Amino acid sequence: MLGSMLASESELNTILSTTGLRPKTALRQPAGLDADEHASRPVCLAVIGNAMDEVYRDSGFRQFRESLFADEGNDLEVDQAAAAFDSPTAARTLVSRTVDSWRQCAGDSLKISYSDNRRPSTYTLGSPSVVDDIDVTNEQSPFSPQQGSRRAILAVDNLVVDVRITGTNLTDSQVVGLAKAIAGRNAV
Repeated sequence: MLGSMLASESELNTILSTTGLRPKTALRQPAGLDADEHASRPVCLAVIGNAMDEVYRDSGFRQFRESLFADEGNDLEVDQAAAAFDSPTAARTLVSRTVDSWRQCAGDSLKISYSDNRRPSTYTLGSPSVVDDIDVTNEQSPFSPQQGSRRAILAVDNLVVDVRITGTNLTDSQVVGLAKAIAGRNAV
């Protein structure tokens, strides 16, 4: 079961040196934008969000689990996903497709607008890199550069581990540590 691969509440609190992360949602299918949300460049959604339907939709995944944890008091959010494919090649293809999207979007901005009168959300998209053999990227708020997300994705055998951490003053080592913790487990 893929759910057993994902980090628990206590593990996440330890990895991120906090105590306030609590479960928020769990999904069995990748999520997309809400009906009232519109992306200026849909291909760039893979930079700001992990396990997005726009990337996974035609990938051929067979099983999927995602869990979101949040620490509302510290504006910290952790989203972790694992997907199983028929073959290691299919898993690597999804990772390559995601990283290609990251490269296409590096240095650009992404705006999410809403059908109602809410102020649009704007993200400055970072350049992807590799840390400890794991593909990573990031995004920042142009209005608060210390606020943003770190992303990591990797394939292990026929599985994809796809994670995002959003908060303040985050580092690649934090998201890589989470990805490695998940990838080091066997799907039970």
